[in-house]
Amino acid sequence: MAFKFRFQQILEICIHEENEVKNQLARKDGQIAEANAEIKKFKDEYGEALQNKILDLQAGNMMKIQMYPAYLARLQKSWEFHEEELERLHKQREKILQELIEKRKNRMTYEKMREKDEIVYKKEQLKREQKNLDEFGGRLKRNQGDNSDA
Repeated sequence: MAFKFRFQQILEICIHEENEVKNQLARKDGQIAEANAEIKKFKDEYGEALQNKILDLQAGNMMKIQMYPAYLARLQKSWEFHEEELERLHKQREKILQELIEKRKNRMTYEKMREKDEIVYKKEQLKREQKNLDEFGGRLKRNQGDNSDA
């Protein structure tokens, strides 16, 4: 008879839930990477716009220079918005990470129970085998004793 863990289905559910949380964490990390890329893009555009403003000032293009404050303000607001979004995403990631830790603890608890039950099962199997061997050995002795008397 093979070992069968009585809480195997619960363990499988725990493993499944942990994998789901890991997937959520991976998705959140992807969102964080996208937000970081957007922030970098807006900061790069802002720096580029400042350089263009300097060039337009040197060239004397007053019509273009008048448009820069609004454009720069829009870029700055955009990157500030994405930084706030990034902060929100980091908070969500922390919650997911805490949930992952909890799911991992649950899974590990059931795995430890499984290991302990398996050790107990193996010990019982060894006792049964030893008992069978002892009985078999006792029969052999009795059979040999019966044969020597005759």
